[in-house]
Amino acid sequence: MKIRNSKRLAAYVAAVTIMAGITLEAVAAEDLQPLGPKLTPRLKQMLTEEMLSVKQAVKMILDGLIVGDHPLVATQAQQIHDSFILERSLTEQDKKDLMKAATPEFLKLDGEFHMTAKKLADAALHKDYELQRFYYSRLVDSCQSCHSQYATDKFPAFSGAQPEGHSH
Repeated sequence: MKIRNSKRLAAYVAAVTIMAGITLEAVAAEDLQPLGPKLTPRLKQMLTEEMLSVKQAVKMILDGLIVGDHPLVATQAQQIHDSFILERSLTEQDKKDLMKAATPEFLKLDGEFHMTAKKLADAALHKDYELQRFYYSRLVDSCQSCHSQYATDKFPAFSGAQPEGHSH
C-alpha cells in the first residue's frame, strides 16, 4: 500500500512539474526580453556596477567556502544582499523608470536573489557548512535564471546563440 501511494505521489508530482513547465514556457515566450535596453543610462550604469560587485563577491564566497572562511563568506554574502538596487538611493524618477522597465517577475527574481544572499550570510555566521553550500548553489542558480531570462543580450549563450568569436 505504501509503495503504491508513493508511486501515485511521484506520478502526481511529475505531472504537476510538467504542466508547470509548459505554463512557464508559455509566459516566458512572450514576456522575456532583455532588461538592459529598457533602462535609462543612469539605471543601466547602476545595474552594471551592482552586477560587477556581485560577480566579485560570488568569486570571493567560493574562495571562502573552499577554505572554510566563515567571516569572508558572511561579509561577501551580506554585501550582495545590501547591493540590492531597489534599496540604493534612487531618485523618485529612477524608481519610476525602473518600475516601467522591469517586469514584476524580474523584480521578484531579483528580490529572491538578494534574500538568498542574506540566508547565505546567516548560514556563514552560524558556521553551517552544508547550508552555506546549499545557499551558494541557489545563488548561482539565481544568476543563471535571471541572465537566461533578462540578459540574453549580454549572455547570448542562454538564448542559444553563439557568443562573438565562438563557433561550433
